[in-house]
Amino acid sequence: MFTNKKGMSFLITLLVFAFVALAFGFIYLFFLQGSLSKQEGIVDTQISGIQGDADKDSIRNFFDKCPCTFGDSIDEGCPATFSLEQRQEDVKKYNSKPVCGIVAGTQHSTQQTNPSAGQQQNSGSGTNSQKSGPSESSHYQSLEIFGGDDWGADPQDAVIQQACTGWVGAGTCHSEDDDCDGKFNLKPLKEGCWIMASEDDDIDSNDCGQAKVDEGKIISLGKYNDLTVDLNNYQSIPDESEPKNLFQWRWKSKPEYGSLLCAQGFWQGCKEANEGITKQVNGLTYKCTGSEWSKQ
Repeated sequence: MFTNKKGMSFLITLLVFAFVALAFGFIYLFFLQGSLSKQEGIVDTQISGIQGDADKDSIRNFFDKCPCTFGDSIDEGCPATFSLEQRQEDVKKYNSKPVCGIVAGTQHSTQQTNPSAGQQQNSGSGTNSQKSGPSESSHYQSLEIFGGDDWGADPQDAVIQQACTGWVGAGTCHSEDDDCDGKFNLKPLKEGCWIMASEDDDIDSNDCGQAKVDEGKIISLGKYNDLTVDLNNYQSIPDESEPKNLFQWRWKSKPEYGSLLCAQGFWQGCKEANEGITKQVNGLTYKCTGSEWSKQ
């Protein structure tokens, strides 16, 4: 029997090429896996680092009591509706792997991180672009107004001092100069909304009072309006009359809150991210358009 040397040489060459290709394949997979692991480590570091902001609510992780869920700085980075148990679960999620459920190479976590995001865009154009719906409005349990009016009712135009997801003068939401902290009635309301007044006193601490406004009351962002408060139900501890005068001023809201609507014991904020949402109050419909509430 004779062996074809030319055919044998071709077969050996083919086997060598196959072996080399297989070797390169193993090397490529080894380095690719290492690169992916390194990339995942970088993402986790960026998310969990002290300077990071995992939920993109502009509050650094170190100071954020709910680092995985978009929240309000007034409520230490948590949604106003979060219970203590929910806060604890959020922190556990942050300390787990992957951090906040965010996997390397993705932009999504197992929990929505930014409910205020009004729009998301994919790369490309046309039908590939997607819009999310309007986000739910922010809830504020109380407002503070501040001004000086010692000599009787002298209506002026002014901007509200602050809106608190909790109570003015309690917790982390301090009253002006802290003077009225602990001096307000903090009884929750099912109808109507609280407004707390800190009246500037040139000699002593600020005088403190509060009153309730009716369901459906709107505090505009763009123009000053009367509060139309029933002053017969004005409250003050101790009995101080000066803050009562501030409820006869004309007030408007601030851009960080948007227009404010009183509904079921809470002030509802209307901002750009809430564009198009509606609220039902006493059988009437209110719509958020252009950062202003309007009755439909």
